[in-house]
Amino acid sequence: MTGIRQWNPKGRITAMAVLVFTLLLAGCGKEAAGSAEPSDKSVEESPEQTVSAEIDEPETTDPAQETSGQFQYDEKLFALGLPVIEEDQAVAEGRTLLTLQASLVNPWLKYSIAGFNRQSTDYFVRLEETYDEDVEERLSVELMAGRGPDIITGSVMNVSESILKKGVLVDLAPGLDAMGITDEEYFPAVRALRMEDHVYGIRTNIHPNGYWMRESVLGGREQPDIETLVEKLYTYPDQEAVWHTNARSEIILEYLLSGSENLWGMIDWENGTCDFSGELFARILEIAKHYADPERKTQDAEERWLVFFYNPVRDSRKQVESEGKVIINYPFDDGNHPAYERIGEVLMINANSKHQEGVWDFFAYLLGGEGQCYATDPSSLTVSKEMSRNSFAYYLNLLEEGRMQTTMDFTPESIEELYAFTEDARDIPLGTKEILDIIYEEAQTFCDGDKPLEEVCNVIQKRVQLYISETK
Repeated sequence: MTGIRQWNPKGRITAMAVLVFTLLLAGCGKEAAGSAEPSDKSVEESPEQTVSAEIDEPETTDPAQETSGQFQYDEKLFALGLPVIEEDQAVAEGRTLLTLQASLVNPWLKYSIAGFNRQSTDYFVRLEETYDEDVEERLSVELMAGRGPDIITGSVMNVSESILKKGVLVDLAPGLDAMGITDEEYFPAVRALRMEDHVYGIRTNIHPNGYWMRESVLGGREQPDIETLVEKLYTYPDQEAVWHTNARSEIILEYLLSGSENLWGMIDWENGTCDFSGELFARILEIAKHYADPERKTQDAEERWLVFFYNPVRDSRKQVESEGKVIINYPFDDGNHPAYERIGEVLMINANSKHQEGVWDFFAYLLGGEGQCYATDPSSLTVSKEMSRNSFAYYLNLLEEGRMQTTMDFTPESIEELYAFTEDARDIPLGTKEILDIIYEEAQTFCDGDKPLEEVCNVIQKRVQLYISETK
């Protein structure tokens, strides 16, 4: 695991079985059930939500002939029977092949690739799906050797700040500026994997997550700072409580640590030192050990869960708060915000690619009208603000006409809250990722009962100090 949630090929079967909701919008053409949000959280996701619709089948046409280039939702893009361009046909036409490597590919990306291949006369994107256990290590070696696919997703690449500094990925900031990707027309989340003024990845749709916590833990409804939060969790008297079902100790550590650029003052970047001897860190490790439930003993006992994931459309704020829960999202240095945990769907350009111009054509398609239409989803937003508005207006119209049913809190009010929720979301910092990996590894020996707390803290202190000294 990492400080930024990765798609892990090891969890692909479980993840596909427990998608956040099942999507079957015939009019949207999203034929594949569960196209919403594959994740490595397994049953750590919120309870299943469903959406279904019955509308007339649109005529089968080639949307490339009809779209105006504006961000209008077009159900015809999803019509069955649209032509599929095969690779041998593209080669015969003299097109340049672009390779895109990913794992556990979401249907929106497959739709987008097929759509791009239909309308491009110069390029053809070949999707290479891989689920090898060693894919991240192998890809890293290929990139350092000047090889690898043209386009990479976060599902197959273990991204860290040190990786970005090696220059194996293209800085996308100048290209996005040249394309006119502005904060007025796009959510800032379109720019992913930021490091100073550099941007190394793009998102086409947005899946921020929040958390609720029981008011009984917090002793009130005020947003806690990290010290207060840790104290409340540490002193909570209910010995039967768990974080939530299937929560591993690493998940708890990630929540409490990964939002801070300096791990709540434990890292002094300026002087190149660290200090893990304090009470705050010791209590965080104790909390991670005490509230873990990796064996899912509380799977059918939600009343024992202290926290769970929150999304304004998947969950009704009114209902959540009426049940004695407080929406606290994630602790960051500047307060509590929703978080972009995962980078599985983030797209990057291999700096070694000889076809970067073609990749930019593909990116322009993904961020344009057709690509953004394919990226629509009833529980999240596209990076285009206009497409988000138009697609949700479409879903609401289906509901109003009785042609769509959903168990989600799907109202104009909850959708407006989703917009605000998304605007407020933050990326998990990249700078502490490798330090967090050290902490997760060593802390597990304490959580498993193999080593005492003091010894584990000492080992973490030595390993992290060595890492900082070698990389400073």
